[in-house]
Amino acid sequence: MELSKYLLPSHSVEVTVSVTDENNKASNLILKSVIEKGYIDGTFKIIAPVYHGRVYNFQVDELVLVTFNAPNIAQKEYYSVNCRVKQRNLENTQSTLTLEVIGVPAKVQRRQAFRVNIYNTYSFNYKGQFYELFTKDISSNGMLALSTVQLGTNAVLEILFDANPKPIDSYGSDYSEAKVFKVRCKVIDSIPQVEIRRYLNRIKFEGLTDQESKYLIQYLYAKQTEILHMDPTASEKIAAFFEKPLDEAIDFNSKSYKNLQIVSLISVLPLFISIVMLLFSRPKKMYVLDYFFDFYRPQYWNQAYLLGALIMAILLIGIDVFGLYLNLQEIKKENRTIHWSLIVTLFIAIAIVLFILIVSFINDIPLF
Repeated sequence: MELSKYLLPSHSVEVTVSVTDENNKASNLILKSVIEKGYIDGTFKIIAPVYHGRVYNFQVDELVLVTFNAPNIAQKEYYSVNCRVKQRNLENTQSTLTLEVIGVPAKVQRRQAFRVNIYNTYSFNYKGQFYELFTKDISSNGMLALSTVQLGTNAVLEILFDANPKPIDSYGSDYSEAKVFKVRCKVIDSIPQVEIRRYLNRIKFEGLTDQESKYLIQYLYAKQTEILHMDPTASEKIAAFFEKPLDEAIDFNSKSYKNLQIVSLISVLPLFISIVMLLFSRPKKMYVLDYFFDFYRPQYWNQAYLLGALIMAILLIGIDVFGLYLNLQEIKKENRTIHWSLIVTLFIAIAIVLFILIVSFINDIPLF
């Protein structure tokens, strides 16, 4: 096998290294990388793989197993070969490894796709309406993304993918229109994420040409390097962002939310009755015609109406306190639902009670 035809620049590879855990149990760690310099005179150079947001610390003379694919991706043929870490380099803030081939290539059955945590937004048309995909990670053959609408299994959609690592107007950009192309996406499944009211979609890329696949892989490695140098913990932060429930997210179909709505509606009735009875309890005004006909209107508060308004206000306070108790239980469950209507009606009820007590005290009106 002529490795110079297989180990080509910009082609993705897997690097398998043997590790031991705290119990001295051996296992294999598979890392993703891309070839930076092709195979020449028994060696080739790769970009140093990243593990948990940091460049993996390979030692010189360490033995690794490199898995690579045939030049024609459509053949779906993969091979592995034993290599030795010959040299570690740091060039222009980018870490690379020079590997020396020390074994004979052997054919293997499968290879996992290279995957990078990238937060991008893509618009797409689904059933005549436009929606947005928010990517959690992108690989060489698909992506994991959130949407506000549940997509059907095997649904096909199209996005415009920009494989340029930097915008056209950024410093040092080598922007190319050829790296902007349409990608046909097929939905594998769409799983509801109840806490954030979104749908997590596993999406497979279809119909990519060899050149488009090459652009995609180059983009992924460029983004991985960019994330690493900007913030080594960026991958963890992106994952935490997608897993964190949104403050404004409310499950309108939950039983607890419906109970809060019922309590809120019930509280309106005693509030209305209390205000009406308070208005009827006011002292009657004297009019000019009353003096002409010598008609007397009582100038004192109506005790019965005041008492009725007070009872309705106290009942309203009890209903609101019960509703806020239910609301507090939801807050403890991190379903951040703040029912402001209950708080508003509670303050109104307290104000009515205080007003009635002050009026009864000033006018010496026995309420009970």
